Amino acid sequence: MSDLRLLLLCLLAGLLCPLLFTALPLWTPFAGGVVVLALLLRRRPLRPLRALLLFCCGLSWSLFWHHAALDSRLPLALDNQQVTLTGRVDSLPQQTDTGWRFQLRDVRDISQRSLPDMRLHWWGGAPIAAGEIWQLEVRLRRPRGLRNPGTFDYESWLYAQGIGAVGSVKAGQRISAAPALGQWRDRLQERLARPLSELPRGTRLLALLTGDRKALDRSDWDLLQATGTTHLLVISGLHIGMLATAVFALMGLVLRSFPLGWSRPQLWLSAPVALVAAAGYAGLAGMGVPVQRALLMCLLVLLLKLWRRQLPAIELWLAAMVIVTLVNPAAPLRAGYWLSFMAVGLLLLGMGGRLHTGSVWWRWGRAQWIAFIGLWPWLLLWGLPTSAVAMLVNLLAIPWVSLLVVPTALLGAALELLCGLDWLLLLAAHLLNLLLLALAWVAKWDGLLWLPFPGWSAWLLALAGVLALLLPIATLRPLALLCLLPLLLPLQVRPAAGEVRVIVLDVGQGLSVLVQTAGHDLLYDAGARFGSGFDLGEAVVAPALLSFGVRELDLLLLSHADTDHAGGALALARRVPPLRVISGEAERIPAALAADACRMGQEWLWDGVRFRLLQAQDSGDDGNARSCVLQVWAGEHSLLLPGDIGKADEALLLAELAPAELLVAPHHGSRSSSSYALIRRLGPKWVVFSAAYHNPFGHPHPQVVARYRELGSDAIYTGGAGAVSFILRPDRPVVTEWRWRDVARRFWHE
Repeated sequence: MSDLRLLLLCLLAGLLCPLLFTALPLWTPFAGGVVVLALLLRRRPLRPLRALLLFCCGLSWSLFWHHAALDSRLPLALDNQQVTLTGRVDSLPQQTDTGWRFQLRDVRDISQRSLPDMRLHWWGGAPIAAGEIWQLEVRLRRPRGLRNPGTFDYESWLYAQGIGAVGSVKAGQRISAAPALGQWRDRLQERLARPLSELPRGTRLLALLTGDRKALDRSDWDLLQATGTTHLLVISGLHIGMLATAVFALMGLVLRSFPLGWSRPQLWLSAPVALVAAAGYAGLAGMGVPVQRALLMCLLVLLLKLWRRQLPAIELWLAAMVIVTLVNPAAPLRAGYWLSFMAVGLLLLGMGGRLHTGSVWWRWGRAQWIAFIGLWPWLLLWGLPTSAVAMLVNLLAIPWVSLLVVPTALLGAALELLCGLDWLLLLAAHLLNLLLLALAWVAKWDGLLWLPFPGWSAWLLALAGVLALLLPIATLRPLALLCLLPLLLPLQVRPAAGEVRVIVLDVGQGLSVLVQTAGHDLLYDAGARFGSGFDLGEAVVAPALLSFGVRELDLLLLSHADTDHAGGALALARRVPPLRVISGEAERIPAALAADACRMGQEWLWDGVRFRLLQAQDSGDDGNARSCVLQVWAGEHSLLLPGDIGKADEALLLAELAPAELLVAPHHGSRSSSSYALIRRLGPKWVVFSAAYHNPFGHPHPQVVARYRELGSDAIYTGGAGAVSFILRPDRPVVTEWRWRDVARRFWHE
């Protein structure tokens, strides 16, 4: 290994190391160690000492950066407070079904105190444009997200974005319009959207021209995910590199054809122009990590050309990775960082020494095979699906987009902006629409694979197997294939016969509980759905179930039809189909679910575990009162899931209820439920409050919490603990297995 490669690896390791910490240590001792090592290096310039110095430098800088990022978060005193502030709208605001979502920078309160960058949502708000200055009344919160196994980590995403607060806007007033320079992206998009809007679905081309993700609707994203082509409909590193190469070659051709009397070599003019073009296109994309990687590698290649130097591609790749991480040591918390860099690194590994062999199509096919098999563990790590048809689709889709759509779109955009000619732009839109029609046909094969994370040991083994499979050593391939088996056949630990595992998911202001026996899975409620946008059944419940190895539900039990309990059921059923659905309000459940009515006293036995359904009222307009109540027994130990029943309903069911060591509080702990009579009858050791952190309803009510504590129950809040798992055994008391916020905690988590 060359000295440069070793030093880059050590520096990168130092930058990444703090991301493994659950608590952030002080950075000053490490900075002092760097000074001592530097002094020693002057006397003993040994290779290991230089490597250690670079590691300590990376570690010190990363710790300093993370301390500064944590200190810049919203002060605790302002958490869940309404504040009047002013700030500048950053980037392109996103219009949602309910209003506007945007980021605010250069934020100050009325006392001119500086506040962190924040991500806001304005329900039913006025139109907002990038660069505008606004005065807003905002309910602010420190960054916090739902915490469940196998699901998107919103807190990590906010931290990587440098966002120190989130909030909802109550009212606002525009202070000043965006400066002319600050509106260039909006104006460019409006200009290009006018001719494209005349073509059905033509504005989808804006995703490739201006990086506007809103140009693609939900069905488009589902289609791209199902075919493994999501990377094609965003401004990616591939497009940045292609544009820089094309501009560089074009400038060389122009300079050779029309000599300018330039005293310097033509390279000194071609390289800056190519870099400016690539940087402009990257600016349209919002400078995401894949774009940063491509831009940095272009910059390094062009600088080396100017200096008449040459470095191995792997060292350029490492240098780009180090620079991106130096600029933002939290960037590795985003999936795009690893998928982008690993895709390039795997291609360098898998294609090394083979570029001179085989035909062009053989090399292109091998590149797709490398990306398909090599990125599989990384997709699994981030809870993303693998498309079984991705390799075949990308063989044709990548050249179609990169060689036809993108060049035609860029030339068409230039003609439209400079000459008002839109025919080439419309041609690019037609080509893109044709591709999406073909993808829609392929997506009917339903080749999307969702696999649970197999654990770190199995994942590392599979990663080693992938690398061995890509190396040109045939004798390693049988062993490599064996290493991949844990990905295909992950070992899932299930309860023993007679035992029950109960996992209360963190779904904010709602409810979803997985009840597992040795061979059966029951889900009680499916979380909420908010309008036509965010669906917790799809975004949280389904990924969590898949991470537990649940591919099919034996029973989906929806307590009643309120959206915070049944809203996510339809989306969940598309990912994790239930064999049967039961609900306390079967007539109000979507017909596609074909729900049966809850029947009082219905019982069954699964793997030595007894289940019983109860219902206080089976008709009427009060959905809460019609909640289908579930009681489960493992031997003498019991669980009760009461839905949203109130005190009157509790009284009606009291005689039917058996003592329960584990209780999910009725109606999220509202004051209208959890009577003294119910708590005394059940005598729960544990009570779980499934409610959002800082929810507007004030759940659980302090009087209810005090009531449970008075009668000897230990309380757990999903808003604070995240998802929580219990195990019920016939021969011992109920115990908690884990609380996900504690299990998966890192220093940036609240």
